[in-house]
Amino acid sequence: MTGENNTDKISGIEITPTDIEAILDLARTVGMLQNYINDETAHGIARLMSTVLKITNAVMSTDLVDVMERGLQDPALDKALLEPPKIGLGGLLKQTKDEDFQKGMGIMIEILKALGRATKDV
Repeated sequence: MTGENNTDKISGIEITPTDIEAILDLARTVGMLQNYINDETAHGIARLMSTVLKITNAVMSTDLVDVMERGLQDPALDKALLEPPKIGLGGLLKQTKDEDFQKGMGIMIEILKALGRATKDV
């Protein structure tokens, strides 16, 4: 049943030409994906997803996510991002007296050491 404003009504649902074009675009996209995805692509995606899930699982089983989330929400970080301080070698040495800096550096050093130990297995 065609109305005066070029729309069709099926079971009370109004379908416009724009809706039909969107459905056709979706069908074309699915067709392109069917042509693109073969066994090699599917295996590549599976390997990538497996790696991503392993890393996600490893990170989620530590407190790293919570610590990073709290650190990224620090108002002082927002201020520093808007107006980054200029720090030379002397300023860097001065920061080594700050307890928060020392803890952050300690975490970064432990992450680097863990990465170094992990290369022994490769």
